[in-house]
Amino acid sequence: MDVPVGTTRTVDVGDRRLNVWEAGGTGPVVLLVHGIPTNHLLWHDVVPAVAGDARVLAVDMLGYGDSDAPGDHPVDLAAQAALLLRLLDGLEVDRAVVVGHDLGGGVAQILATTSTGRVAGLGVVDGVCYDGWPVPVVRALKATWPALPLLPPPVLANVLRPALRTLFAHRERAEPFLDRFVEPWSRPGGPGRLARHLRSLDSVYTQTVAPFLPRLAVPAEVVWGRQDHQMKPRYGQRLADDLPGARLTWVDDASHFVPADRPDVVAEAVLRLVERA
Repeated sequence: MDVPVGTTRTVDVGDRRLNVWEAGGTGPVVLLVHGIPTNHLLWHDVVPAVAGDARVLAVDMLGYGDSDAPGDHPVDLAAQAALLLRLLDGLEVDRAVVVGHDLGGGVAQILATTSTGRVAGLGVVDGVCYDGWPVPVVRALKATWPALPLLPPPVLANVLRPALRTLFAHRERAEPFLDRFVEPWSRPGGPGRLARHLRSLDSVYTQTVAPFLPRLAVPAEVVWGRQDHQMKPRYGQRLADDLPGARLTWVDDASHFVPADRPDVVAEAVLRLVERA
């Protein structure tokens, strides 16, 4: 779980703390938001490629990675978006380019449409949108959430690994990322935290903001793996069509975990956003 550049630290967001991997330090701020069931290390190979031109913040959302357990705090997309605004406040960041993958893509859309003045550019990488989620692999996990808290954490890790492995096109890249993704769920309380996240998943949040996407006046980049059998490519096309002036990048040799399969393509899109913003 090595982090090649920058430092990690926790930032208070009210009565909870979020873990942030920060790299770079000059130029525009880029906020990278992961999905379920990953964490900030999804961007392991993206951050070093961007940090030379921007101040990069790769966050663990509440209840993920090294951030605090949620306790009684909600963990739905709207709640996570509100916490990220408090994170930016705590770091004294007025505006940021926000790039999200999977659930993070939905959070990014919420921020762009409800807090437009804080978002300098919007990036969505195989992100949840419209009514196209929860995706099949997550629906299968969600069906088991009442029993998940009863699983020993190592057993949960063994359940997650084969399911997540199918979301990589480059299988030789999968193993180190799988280690990074499942390790937090292998800690005490991990199964209960994951069950809490699964229970909160609802496409009502992305459906609510969808009508506002065509009104956005910020630069937008959409990156999508053509082999993504979870968030189907048609959603990437629809999102790019709805976002004014959005650039759509198809990644032929990537599945759902594009930041792991092809970090170079994702980094290029983020840098284009930085330049355009």
